[in-house]
Amino acid sequence: MAASAGTMILQGKSGRIYSLDIYIPDAVATQLTYNTAGLASASSPNSYRVPEDSVLVDVTTATAPTAVGGALKVNSGVVNGGTFRWADRLNTLSNRARFAIPIKAGDFLSVLQH
Repeated sequence: MAASAGTMILQGKSGRIYSLDIYIPDAVATQLTYNTAGLASASSPNSYRVPEDSVLVDVTTATAPTAVGGALKVNSGVVNGGTFRWADRLNTLSNRARFAIPIKAGDFLSVLQH
């Protein structure tokens, strides 16, 4: 396999939708990286500061990397109910389960692969 790209979607309290490009390294025990203004790469930041109270609603990728899945973290703490498998997050799955994970303004969102 190889590193892949994906998208993380948050809906802000204001109704605004935040679409984050994510870079997914092809290894376990690695963190995703984020870019809000273009394509994420290996050198992009490995956390995203949420600009307003938001709800994480989706994480998608076109192909699954070697890592089996990931654990969502907010301010470096693992989020209960925020563990997922990449095979369930493929953007071709129309019945992909949605997330509903609230995140407060100013919190740092990250993902550690496992």
